[in-house]
Amino acid sequence: MKKNLFLILLFVGTAPLLHAQLWEIGAGVGGCNYKGDVMPKFKPFVVGPGANAFVRMNYSRSVSLKVQGLIGQIHGNDDVMHDPFHDIRGFNFKANIMEASGQIEYNFMNFRTNASRIVNNWTPYVFAGGGYTMRTTEYHIKSIISTGTGVVTNGVISGSSNTQVNTWVLGIGFKKELSPHWNWGVEFGSRWINDDFLDGLGHYNNGTYNSGTLPASIDPLVLLNLKRQLPGTRAKDMYYYTNFSISYLFYKVHCPPTRR
Repeated sequence: MKKNLFLILLFVGTAPLLHAQLWEIGAGVGGCNYKGDVMPKFKPFVVGPGANAFVRMNYSRSVSLKVQGLIGQIHGNDDVMHDPFHDIRGFNFKANIMEASGQIEYNFMNFRTNASRIVNNWTPYVFAGGGYTMRTTEYHIKSIISTGTGVVTNGVISGSSNTQVNTWVLGIGFKKELSPHWNWGVEFGSRWINDDFLDGLGHYNNGTYNSGTLPASIDPLVLLNLKRQLPGTRAKDMYYYTNFSISYLFYKVHCPPTRR
């Protein structure tokens, strides 16, 4: 966390020292996806809402620095996987996320620059960075519950959890000039988090499975299926954000000094 905050402060703190600054402020809306224990495969159509706001500093014709805030929601359901083990487990969750990050962008084209004879009004770019994510997760599991008297009934176990974790960001984007002061863009970014409980299920860092949140009355067969290894379940959970944005560009026209 301290390293990520230092990175963000470094971007902002060195701004007055930079030559030929170009600043942008912008906002975007889009969708958030998830991959983890409940859905080991990326499902593009299982998406939750998201929104972001950012400040971008165009350090040079190739490099831009960005500070961004993101809020969104992700969700997952075992039923989506159409797999016998997932069907037996019957787990579903919903998580609200808040993210603050600092990112470095590399523009492939000479976008909005006077430093070259060839100037483009569009460019693809890649970006990477780090940040901090806070999440709150609510989960439900359809289970076979023993009442303690030999009677087995169907039931639903619910719970919630929350964490605050470091986040690493990597993605691609495209931006285009709308007018002298306005840009629009689209980007897709992956988020790797230092946590396996984004969905409420997962393994601790020592490799043990988290079953402490489940009541003792849960049937051993259900617990076995809950622990059963599925593809990718030992990997850290991930989430993704795809957005369309619009931004306003502040700039000055630097006139050459007059001759005397």
